[in-house]
Amino acid sequence: MFRKPTTPALADNAKPNGAAQPVAPEPVVPAPPSTPPDEPTVAELDRLREILYGTQSRTTDKRLIDLETRVETVRRELTDALHEKVDALAESSGGQLAILRKDLSDRLDRQTTDQAAQLRAAQQNLGGRLDEQGTNQATQLRAAQKELADHLDKQSVDQAAQLRTAQRELSDRIENVYADVLTQLRAVQKELSDRLDRFSAEQAERFRGLQAETRQRDDSLRQELLTLASTLDSKKTSRQDLSQMLVELGQRLRSDNESTGNSR
Repeated sequence: MFRKPTTPALADNAKPNGAAQPVAPEPVVPAPPSTPPDEPTVAELDRLREILYGTQSRTTDKRLIDLETRVETVRRELTDALHEKVDALAESSGGQLAILRKDLSDRLDRQTTDQAAQLRAAQQNLGGRLDEQGTNQATQLRAAQKELADHLDKQSVDQAAQLRTAQRELSDRIENVYADVLTQLRAVQKELSDRLDRFSAEQAERFRGLQAETRQRDDSLRQELLTLASTLDSKKTSRQDLSQMLVELGQRLRSDNESTGNSR
């Protein structure tokens, strides 16, 4: 058989006189309270520290190592150049002294040979004259022999004076050469020492400037971090906004490092 259709619930709630009953409002469920953003963990802080200071620290260490390597290389090159110059001057002075000694020895040998030849020639001449003139010219021969002896003595005295003069001149020349060599060595050593001192002073000044610049940049970054932390404390920043701010800070730090490296 057919089922009788049911009436809506409103019809069941109707009053006996036919007026509609008011519908009770649904209860309002309170929304859950918003949870504050989680505090950054140790890993996030390490990552932030690596983003802010890692690249700059490695760049500064590399610059300092390169600077120390360059200073050591230049000092070693200047020291090698000084040693080479000193050795060259020592060899040159030694060669000059050897040449002067050989010249004096050759001159003495030539003079001795000439004197011996003259003596032999004079003796041969005297013997021939004695043989030719005979005994009746003994007085003349003795006079000639005496004259020859006087002449030889005088010549020996003159040659001895000449030899002493030549020896004194040679000693003076040797002393002058030695003094010139010492003066040149002192001048070269002073010049290289001055260059080393100037180079060391310049490198120390650059090193202090680099340290001051690095310290100033660290202070600026630390101040920015403190400002960022105070901002995060005063404002309830979401994790996404915090990530965006850290990314922007890291990009700016990277661009600053790149611009500093290009300027160097």
